[in-house]
Amino acid sequence: MNNKPQKNNNLLYLSIGAISLVVCVVIGVAAWTAVNHPVFASILGGTPAPAPAQQDKLWAQVEIAKPLPALDTEIVFNAPDLAATFTPQPADAPASVTEPTVLVTDAPTFTPTIEPSPVATETPAQLSMEIIPNTPTSVYVPPTAGPKPVYASTGNGERWIDVDLTNQRTYAYEGDTLVNSFVVSTGTWATPTVTGQYNIYVKYRSARMSGPGYSLPNVPYIMYFYGSYGLHGTYWHNNFGTPMSHGCVNLTTDDAAWLYNWASVGTLVNVHY
Repeated sequence: MNNKPQKNNNLLYLSIGAISLVVCVVIGVAAWTAVNHPVFASILGGTPAPAPAQQDKLWAQVEIAKPLPALDTEIVFNAPDLAATFTPQPADAPASVTEPTVLVTDAPTFTPTIEPSPVATETPAQLSMEIIPNTPTSVYVPPTAGPKPVYASTGNGERWIDVDLTNQRTYAYEGDTLVNSFVVSTGTWATPTVTGQYNIYVKYRSARMSGPGYSLPNVPYIMYFYGSYGLHGTYWHNNFGTPMSHGCVNLTTDDAAWLYNWASVGTLVNVHY
Protein backbone atom coordinates (compact mmCIF):
# COMPACT_ATOMS: atom_id res chain seq x y z
CA MET A 1 0.00 0.00 0.00
CA ASN A 2 1.44 3.41 -1.01
CA ASN A 3 1.27 6.16 1.77
CA LYS A 4 3.20 8.86 -0.12
CA PRO A 5 0.09 10.80 -1.36
CA GLN A 6 -1.30 10.76 2.13
CA LYS A 7 1.90 12.34 3.57
CA ASN A 8 1.88 15.05 0.93
CA ASN A 9 -1.67 15.95 1.83
CA ASN A 10 -0.80 16.21 5.49
CA LEU A 11 2.12 18.54 4.77
CA LEU A 12 -0.12 20.69 2.65
CA TYR A 13 -2.68 20.96 5.44
CA LEU A 14 -0.01 21.83 7.96
CA SER A 15 1.41 24.56 5.68
CA ILE A 16 -2.04 26.03 5.13
CA GLY A 17 -2.69 26.00 8.85
CA ALA A 18 0.62 27.68 9.65
CA ILE A 19 0.04 30.39 7.08
CA SER A 20 -3.47 30.95 8.41
CA LEU A 21 -2.11 31.26 11.94
CA VAL A 22 0.48 33.83 10.86
CA VAL A 23 -2.19 35.80 8.97
CA CYS A 24 -4.41 35.79 12.05
CA VAL A 25 -1.60 37.01 14.25
CA VAL A 26 -0.76 39.82 11.83
CA ILE A 27 -4.42 40.84 11.59
CA GLY A 28 -4.72 40.81 15.38
CA VAL A 29 -1.66 42.98 15.88
CA ALA A 30 -2.89 45.40 13.24
CA ALA A 31 -6.31 45.58 14.84
CA TRP A 32 -4.85 46.19 18.31
CA THR A 33 -2.58 48.94 16.96
CA ALA A 34 -5.51 50.60 15.15
CA VAL A 35 -7.61 50.62 18.30
CA ASN A 36 -4.86 52.12 20.49
CA HIS A 37 -3.30 54.69 18.03
CA PRO A 38 -5.31 57.92 17.80
CA VAL A 39 -4.74 58.46 14.13
CA PHE A 40 -5.88 54.98 13.09
CA ALA A 41 -8.73 55.17 15.57
CA SER A 42 -9.93 58.43 13.95
CA ILE A 43 -9.76 56.82 10.53
CA LEU A 44 -11.64 53.70 11.60
CA GLY A 45 -14.11 55.39 13.89
CA GLY A 46 -14.64 58.64 12.02
CA THR A 47 -13.80 60.81 15.05
CA PRO A 48 -11.00 63.37 14.96
CA ALA A 49 -7.78 62.46 16.63
CA PRO A 50 -7.33 64.20 19.97
CA ALA A 51 -4.94 67.12 19.90
CA PRO A 52 -1.65 66.45 21.58
CA ALA A 53 -1.40 67.77 25.07
CA GLN A 54 0.09 71.28 25.13
CA GLN A 55 3.55 71.24 26.52
CA ASP A 56 4.56 73.79 29.04
CA LYS A 57 7.74 74.79 27.20
CA LEU A 58 8.42 74.01 23.57
CA TRP A 59 11.56 76.17 23.21
CA ALA A 60 15.08 76.13 24.47
CA GLN A 61 17.33 79.10 25.21
CA VAL A 62 20.27 79.35 22.90
CA GLU A 63 23.04 81.95 22.56
CA ILE A 64 23.36 83.54 19.15
CA ALA A 65 26.76 85.04 18.53
CA LYS A 66 26.62 88.75 17.77
CA PRO A 67 27.95 89.35 14.27
CA LEU A 68 31.29 91.05 14.23
CA PRO A 69 31.52 94.45 12.48
CA ALA A 70 32.98 94.67 9.05
CA LEU A 71 36.66 95.46 8.76
CA ASP A 72 35.93 98.99 7.56
CA THR A 73 33.61 99.71 10.50
CA GLU A 74 35.10 102.11 13.01
CA ILE A 75 34.91 100.83 16.58
CA VAL A 76 35.05 103.61 19.12
CA PHE A 77 35.85 102.84 22.73
CA ASN A 78 35.00 105.56 25.18
CA ALA A 79 37.74 105.60 27.78
CA PRO A 80 36.56 106.74 31.23
CA ASP A 81 37.56 110.26 32.13
CA LEU A 82 37.98 109.56 35.82
CA ALA A 83 39.90 106.81 37.58
CA ALA A 84 37.57 104.84 39.89
CA THR A 85 38.72 103.11 43.04
CA PHE A 86 36.52 100.20 44.21
CA THR A 87 36.40 98.92 47.78
CA PRO A 88 36.68 95.10 47.70
CA GLN A 89 34.06 93.08 49.63
CA PRO A 90 35.04 90.28 52.09
CA ALA A 91 34.82 86.77 50.71
CA ASP A 92 32.00 85.74 53.09
CA ALA A 93 29.97 88.91 52.69
CA PRO A 94 26.76 88.69 50.67
CA ALA A 95 27.01 89.92 47.14
CA SER A 96 25.82 93.47 46.86
CA VAL A 97 26.18 96.33 44.46
CA THR A 98 28.35 99.12 45.81
CA GLU A 99 28.84 102.52 44.34
CA PRO A 100 32.44 103.10 43.20
CA THR A 101 34.42 105.75 44.96
CA VAL A 102 35.64 108.17 42.32
CA LEU A 103 38.80 110.11 43.01
CA VAL A 104 38.99 113.36 41.04
CA THR A 105 42.42 114.87 40.80
CA ASP A 106 43.30 118.23 39.37
CA ALA A 107 45.03 118.26 36.04
CA PRO A 108 48.78 118.72 36.47
CA THR A 109 50.05 122.23 35.99
CA PHE A 110 53.06 122.54 33.74
CA THR A 111 55.38 125.46 34.22
CA PRO A 112 57.04 126.35 30.93
CA THR A 113 60.79 126.52 31.00
CA ILE A 114 62.00 129.61 29.24
CA GLU A 115 65.36 129.02 27.70
CA PRO A 116 67.49 132.15 27.56
CA SER A 117 68.12 133.21 24.03
CA PRO A 118 71.74 132.74 23.02
CA VAL A 119 73.93 135.79 23.07
CA ALA A 120 74.18 137.15 19.59
CA THR A 121 77.68 137.02 18.27
CA GLU A 122 78.79 140.01 16.29
CA THR A 123 79.57 139.55 12.65
CA PRO A 124 81.35 141.85 10.25
CA ALA A 125 79.34 144.79 8.90
CA GLN A 126 76.82 144.62 11.79
CA LEU A 127 76.70 147.51 14.23
CA SER A 128 76.16 146.31 17.80
CA MET A 129 77.44 146.92 21.27
CA GLU A 130 76.94 145.94 24.91
CA ILE A 131 74.63 147.74 27.31
CA ILE A 132 73.99 147.00 30.97
CA PRO A 133 70.32 146.10 31.73
CA ASN A 134 68.33 149.01 33.21
CA THR A 135 71.32 151.35 32.95
CA PRO A 136 71.04 153.04 29.52
CA THR A 137 70.55 156.76 29.85
CA SER A 138 71.03 159.69 27.54
CA VAL A 139 72.58 161.68 30.39
CA TYR A 140 76.34 161.76 30.40
CA VAL A 141 77.91 160.19 33.49
CA PRO A 142 81.27 161.75 34.30
CA PRO A 143 84.10 159.29 34.94
CA THR A 144 85.45 158.82 38.42
CA ALA A 145 89.02 157.98 37.39
CA GLY A 146 91.79 160.04 38.89
CA PRO A 147 94.06 162.37 36.99
CA LYS A 148 95.78 160.90 33.98
CA PRO A 149 99.54 160.72 33.74
CA VAL A 150 101.27 163.24 31.49
CA TYR A 151 102.72 161.84 28.28
CA ALA A 152 104.65 163.38 25.46
CA SER A 153 102.40 165.41 23.21
CA THR A 154 104.00 164.02 20.08
CA GLY A 155 106.18 161.14 19.00
CA ASN A 156 108.63 160.31 16.28
CA GLY A 157 106.71 157.90 14.08
CA GLU A 158 103.40 156.69 12.69
CA ARG A 159 100.30 156.83 14.91
CA TRP A 160 98.80 153.56 16.14
CA ILE A 161 96.45 152.37 18.91
CA ASP A 162 97.18 149.54 21.37
CA VAL A 163 94.27 147.83 23.23
CA ASP A 164 95.31 145.80 26.30
CA LEU A 165 92.42 143.45 27.12
CA THR A 166 94.05 142.05 30.26
CA ASN A 167 94.42 145.42 31.97
CA GLN A 168 91.43 147.10 30.27
CA ARG A 169 93.62 149.90 28.94
CA THR A 170 94.01 151.56 25.53
CA TYR A 171 97.15 153.46 24.52
CA ALA A 172 97.88 155.96 21.76
CA TYR A 173 101.35 155.76 20.25
CA GLU A 174 103.35 157.76 17.75
CA GLY A 175 106.06 155.38 16.71
CA ASP A 176 107.42 154.04 19.99
CA THR A 177 106.35 157.10 21.99
CA LEU A 178 103.26 156.83 24.21
CA VAL A 179 101.24 160.02 23.87
CA ASN A 180 98.01 159.10 25.75
CA SER A 181 96.27 156.26 27.63
CA PHE A 182 92.67 155.48 28.60
CA VAL A 183 90.75 153.19 30.97
CA VAL A 184 88.25 151.25 28.83
CA SER A 185 85.66 148.45 28.97
CA THR A 186 85.99 145.70 26.38
CA GLY A 187 84.00 142.54 25.60
CA THR A 188 82.85 140.11 28.29
CA TRP A 189 83.91 136.45 28.42
CA ALA A 190 80.72 135.51 26.52
CA THR A 191 81.28 138.13 23.79
CA PRO A 192 85.01 138.83 23.76
CA THR A 193 86.75 141.49 21.75
CA VAL A 194 88.62 140.15 18.74
CA THR A 195 92.38 140.05 18.92
CA GLY A 196 94.83 140.85 16.17
CA GLN A 197 96.01 143.80 14.12
CA TYR A 198 93.42 145.81 12.18
CA ASN A 199 93.01 149.26 10.64
CA ILE A 200 90.26 151.79 11.18
CA TYR A 201 88.09 151.63 8.07
CA VAL A 202 85.28 154.12 8.87
CA LYS A 203 84.57 156.92 11.38
CA TYR A 204 81.21 158.35 12.55
CA ARG A 205 80.93 161.50 14.62
CA SER A 206 77.61 160.21 15.97
CA ALA A 207 75.35 157.32 14.98
CA ARG A 208 72.68 154.98 16.31
CA MET A 209 73.86 151.59 17.52
CA SER A 210 71.29 148.81 17.98
CA GLY A 211 71.06 145.10 18.47
CA PRO A 212 68.96 142.46 20.28
CA GLY A 213 67.31 144.18 23.24
CA TYR A 214 68.74 147.68 22.81
CA SER A 215 68.76 150.69 20.56
CA LEU A 216 71.04 153.61 21.47
CA PRO A 217 70.83 156.87 19.58
CA ASN A 218 73.66 159.31 19.07
CA VAL A 219 76.56 157.11 20.15
CA PRO A 220 79.52 159.49 19.90
CA TYR A 221 82.89 159.20 18.22
CA ILE A 222 82.66 155.76 16.58
CA MET A 223 85.68 154.28 14.81
CA TYR A 224 85.20 150.76 13.38
CA PHE A 225 88.31 148.64 12.87
CA TYR A 226 86.86 145.14 12.17
CA GLY A 227 83.28 144.43 11.15
CA SER A 228 81.07 145.75 13.96
CA TYR A 229 83.97 146.00 16.41
CA GLY A 230 85.00 149.57 17.13
CA LEU A 231 86.13 152.19 19.60
CA HIS A 232 83.46 154.69 20.69
CA GLY A 233 82.21 156.94 23.44
CA THR A 234 79.86 155.52 26.10
CA TYR A 235 77.19 157.44 28.02
CA TRP A 236 75.16 154.54 29.49
CA HIS A 237 77.59 153.22 32.09
CA ASN A 238 80.56 154.32 34.15
CA ASN A 239 82.10 150.90 34.87
CA PHE A 240 85.30 151.52 32.96
CA GLY A 241 88.07 149.11 33.80
CA THR A 242 85.59 146.15 33.76
CA PRO A 243 84.59 144.13 30.67
CA MET A 244 81.10 145.31 29.76
CA SER A 245 80.55 145.19 26.00
CA HIS A 246 79.61 142.80 23.23
CA GLY A 247 83.09 143.26 21.82
CA CYS A 248 83.49 147.00 21.23
CA VAL A 249 86.00 149.11 23.13
CA ASN A 250 84.04 151.50 25.37
CA LEU A 251 85.67 154.83 26.29
CA THR A 252 84.40 157.87 28.16
CA THR A 253 82.98 160.49 25.85
CA ASP A 254 85.92 162.83 26.46
CA ASP A 255 88.51 160.11 25.82
CA ALA A 256 86.66 158.92 22.71
CA ALA A 257 86.60 162.52 21.40
CA TRP A 258 90.36 162.92 21.87
CA LEU A 259 91.11 159.56 20.18
CA TYR A 260 88.61 160.30 17.36
CA ASN A 261 90.30 163.60 16.55
CA TRP A 262 93.82 162.12 16.86
CA ALA A 263 93.36 158.93 14.74
CA SER A 264 92.33 158.69 11.11
CA VAL A 265 91.00 156.10 8.67
CA GLY A 266 93.80 153.57 8.21
CA THR A 267 95.27 153.96 11.72
CA LEU A 268 96.57 150.63 13.05
CA VAL A 269 94.68 149.05 16.00
CA ASN A 270 96.56 146.32 17.84
CA VAL A 271 94.33 144.22 20.16
CA HIS A 272 95.89 141.67 22.56
CA TYR A 273 95.80 140.13 26.05
